[in-house]
Amino acid sequence: SGETIGTFQIESRAQIGSILRTKPECLYDIVVQVALIRPGPIQARFVHPYTERRLGREPVRYLHPALQPILERTQGIPIFQEQAMAIAMALGGYTGGQADELRRTMGNIRKKERLMGALTRLHAAMVGRGIPPEVAEQICADLVSFANYGFPESHAWSFALIAYATAWLKAHYPTAFFYGLLNSWPMGFYPVSTLIHDARRHGVLLLPPCLRDGDWECTVEEAEDPAQPASAPADGSAAPVHPARPALRIGWRHVRGVGTKTIDALKDARMAGPFISIADVVQRARLSRADVLALARAGAFGVWAPDRRHAAWEGLRAVGDLLPLAPASRELHRPPPVDRDRQVLLDYYAVGLSLDGHPMQAVRQKLTAGGAVSSRDLDAMESGRTVTIGGLVTVRQRPYTAGGTIFLLLEDEWGFVNVVVHKSLVEANEEVVKRAPFVLVQGRLEKESGAINVVGRKFRGLTVGEGRFVHRAHEFR
Repeated sequence: SGETIGTFQIESRAQIGSILRTKPECLYDIVVQVALIRPGPIQARFVHPYTERRLGREPVRYLHPALQPILERTQGIPIFQEQAMAIAMALGGYTGGQADELRRTMGNIRKKERLMGALTRLHAAMVGRGIPPEVAEQICADLVSFANYGFPESHAWSFALIAYATAWLKAHYPTAFFYGLLNSWPMGFYPVSTLIHDARRHGVLLLPPCLRDGDWECTVEEAEDPAQPASAPADGSAAPVHPARPALRIGWRHVRGVGTKTIDALKDARMAGPFISIADVVQRARLSRADVLALARAGAFGVWAPDRRHAAWEGLRAVGDLLPLAPASRELHRPPPVDRDRQVLLDYYAVGLSLDGHPMQAVRQKLTAGGAVSSRDLDAMESGRTVTIGGLVTVRQRPYTAGGTIFLLLEDEWGFVNVVVHKSLVEANEEVVKRAPFVLVQGRLEKESGAINVVGRKFRGLTVGEGRFVHRAHEFR
């Protein structure tokens, strides 16, 4: 289904699109998948014929009958370094040592003269053993494109095993999967906010950072029973829980503006006993004014003061805020409540993610009125039609194999959509496609085997909320 966000090696936009087309059925299919979406096979234009042959839409062809036992398991396409060695041995008469020397030469394309000399000798060896010159020429041409980026099959097997294990965990134990992934971040392809939204779509119950119940890393805990809501006991102990439903709580380390020293102070203070109030946290961990504001914005004091501005006010009072122009009053402060849309934007500012919704919800009504669609709407639309869609840019890719084309991954409250920005349109839309956090795109919808892309024609930055939105897309080249 292409639901591989967060899994090892097969989570990129290109991998997801390829998976939806090739439909892996066994572990060896994943071995090939890991090695297929690499610069070498892409530059050699092996990806398309492999996919077409696997789907039975193109016959499997071999340049020479001797290639069949070597390339049969990869649809007649050379994908692995070991296959290049086997070709040299079978068709060129190379010894194992000579084939390994060729492999090492191919692994250093910067010495191109040495590579071309090695391939010239291979060409002569193949022709000398009766291989038609044009066949030898094509084999060597394939190996030139393959050079420096061919993947070892043994390496691909180990990667595929980890890819399968992470996919299995995500399918069967999503809470534990995202727990491990977030505690290993920064790692992988996506920002924390994207992982959180994907976790929610996979049924994971998410809880905010909490100074009483949480920890500096994310934790898995039993969730409160929704049938028996309970307020926090006066002694600061945890509320009653539902034993059958695990939840994922965001760790303190994901709170923006809280440094390593503060985290260490909080850990040391908590080791002496659980925190029982905002004042207790502030005094025992010796928090600064900036620490209090960062933690309050993130909702980490929510168990004692659900309103974040009230929590900040209480924290400042505990700090002993003596700013001459605005000292913290001893009187109870009751600020007006924050609506959901603003809360989501504040969450992104404070933590880089939100458990209350997605930023695109704030502009959805306006976009719908203007004729724009969401990622959820694309499933029912026919390929080839013109669509307008907006979203938060979570990934920008500018691979050198694409010749200047930029690929954007847009996220909205329902899912993701891949946007292709052709190189001819990049310069005229540079500010938007390279820097804008939110982008509105008009383009042609392309659908194939479950993979969905929008080939952009017009691009415009979207304004969501007031002020500057705090978010950075992952940039890949």
